[in-house]
Amino acid sequence: MFANRWAILAVLIVVRLAMGFQFQAIASMTPTIAADVGLDFAQIGTLIGFYMLPGAFIAIPSAILGSRFSDLDMVLFGVAVMALGGVIAGWADGFTVLAFGRLLSGAGAVVQSIFLVKMIADWFDEKSLVTAMALMLCGWPMGIAIALGTLGPLAESWGWQPAMYSTAFVCVIAMAAVWLSYRPPPGGPPPTSGRLVFHVPRRELFMVLYAGFVWMVYNLAYFSFLSFGPALLLERGMDVTAAGAAISLASWAALPALPLGGFLADRTGRPDLILGVSCVLAAGAAAALPLSDRPYLLCAAVGLFAAAPAGMIMGRAISLMSPPHRAQGNAILYTFFYGGMGLIPSVVGWGADITGTAATPLYFSAIALLVSVPLFLVMHAMAKRLTAERAVD
Repeated sequence: MFANRWAILAVLIVVRLAMGFQFQAIASMTPTIAADVGLDFAQIGTLIGFYMLPGAFIAIPSAILGSRFSDLDMVLFGVAVMALGGVIAGWADGFTVLAFGRLLSGAGAVVQSIFLVKMIADWFDEKSLVTAMALMLCGWPMGIAIALGTLGPLAESWGWQPAMYSTAFVCVIAMAAVWLSYRPPPGGPPPTSGRLVFHVPRRELFMVLYAGFVWMVYNLAYFSFLSFGPALLLERGMDVTAAGAAISLASWAALPALPLGGFLADRTGRPDLILGVSCVLAAGAAAALPLSDRPYLLCAAVGLFAAAPAGMIMGRAISLMSPPHRAQGNAILYTFFYGGMGLIPSVVGWGADITGTAATPLYFSAIALLVSVPLFLVMHAMAKRLTAERAVD
């Protein structure tokens, strides 16, 4: 077991990588799955959203269950359920079973996400929390980038079912890594009481609800681009491999942007300025992609600028939660996040069907990025006021 907090963080990033890899599977294999199963954009969007939808219903029950079991137990259980869902999706020969596998994988993903964030918050202090959260979030685009670069060609060569099984295999590797390496921080929060409880102070509840809404809007912008970007590039004449490679640049560009954005926010104390500039530039690049003949450059720009604010938003959200209520606060935050991410992609996909082009989701992405700026400024003001009050107390 590791004793260094950065080594612990590295192991937990593996879980986020597995989650991003599994989430992106449908979008990465859209042409193959759509042709084999007979799906339209709305159904593809529904399958993408189904990975997120369970969080709207099980995030809070998971936090209650976590009051009886350890954080490690809950993360291992969640990743195991993700693996089972991947196996079921690989068995599927139609939309219904495929949808059930995605729902099951998503249920496991939300369970582990709630407690993974809590583990990191318990290991890091406020001065390094934004950087730690940004590094943790790197695992998600890394997994997405790997999926974009590998699952499409694998599905074309071997079929989409074996490619789907590979998502379960990655989850098993992540589960083994955490089980062998993680230990709770010394002097951290007390162990669970063994009772099933759920309590968040009323004032804190309002702030966490708002943070969940901000996190949802921001992520809808980014993942609408990742989910429907490949379809747009295929529309414009690129082949599956080239389209996947182009969109994967957004995820690869996000890898340095995430920790760099968190580091700059911690160092300058101006996350509001960094987030505002980043979101405006990312929105411009996303809106330009359907109109430009430079997809590689624009995809890299979207990833670079859209990813930079992620650690700032998550770090500010965590700072609104008092340590004894972090699991419950994360559950509320993820209820909003997963609810929106579960329902809205199907609406965005429906918009693409109605307009007859996959450019529509990218315009939605640009608008959501712009809206994220004023939403974050309000949350940032809340966090500053709360920090000042805690310093007085």
